[in-house]
Amino acid sequence: MPDPHETLLGILEAHFGIDRAEVNPSVPLTALELDSLARAELALILRDRLGVALTEEDLPEGATVRNVLDLLAARMEEAEALRAGGA
Repeated sequence: MPDPHETLLGILEAHFGIDRAEVNPSVPLTALELDSLARAELALILRDRLGVALTEEDLPEGATVRNVLDLLAARMEEAEALRAGGA
């Protein structure tokens, strides 16, 4: 299973030009200059990379990096449980 933290940092760096050193768990996405369009794009990229569906409501204006990581971890666990249950 991919590491959501490294995946998120890689996406923020590669797609949005955000230096990893600027990213800490408590920083809001808006402080990283991710407006609603950028957050929607982030959700799509995360879905493609991690197979985790996120909506605009999952990444509201006040969401922090920690909120995103917690949500990713929960969704990835849910998906893993579904796969294990169906195996």
